[in-house]
Amino acid sequence: MIKNQILLFMILGILFSCSNDDNQTQTIEMRVNHFQSTGIALEPVLTLLVQKEDDIGTNSWDNFYSNINGFNYEPGTIYNLSVKTERINNPPADGSSIKYTLVEVTSTQEVDNDILFKIDLKRNGENFITTESGLKLLYQIDIDCNNLCEELETALQSQDYVIGTFKRISIDEIQLIEIE
Repeated sequence: MIKNQILLFMILGILFSCSNDDNQTQTIEMRVNHFQSTGIALEPVLTLLVQKEDDIGTNSWDNFYSNINGFNYEPGTIYNLSVKTERINNPPADGSSIKYTLVEVTSTQEVDNDILFKIDLKRNGENFITTESGLKLLYQIDIDCNNLCEELETALQSQDYVIGTFKRISIDEIQLIEIE
């Protein structure tokens, strides 16, 4: 009886210790929004906004802090993607435990430049506006502050949270329409 129990535990141990590659790699559907958002990783960053699987088509968008190998994002386009995910054993402390690789762009939709969208400009006191070479979103996207430049400056200096409503002017420039 004891030999049978030991044998059973050994078999179970072997079965549970085997790695299952199906759990390591899978293909998922993902939607990427037409504009980037701000987020805080080790420092402030621009992130893609994504929906995965069952969230696609809802109003729920998540900041995506990784990159998708082989995917060339261009502002102004909503992308539907098929993406392979692979578990990374022993990822770096500040890195993702999942590697994302583009399998296929299944569809794209150009978004009209007049479509409005919101971006956090300051969150928890962390300012995402840089001014060293003109008004920019984290040194990358030019901001036309329209007739709201003074109001924006005041809000950034006096509030912990500032949200801007924008429309796209070009692929690398957005125009501020409203401040919250």
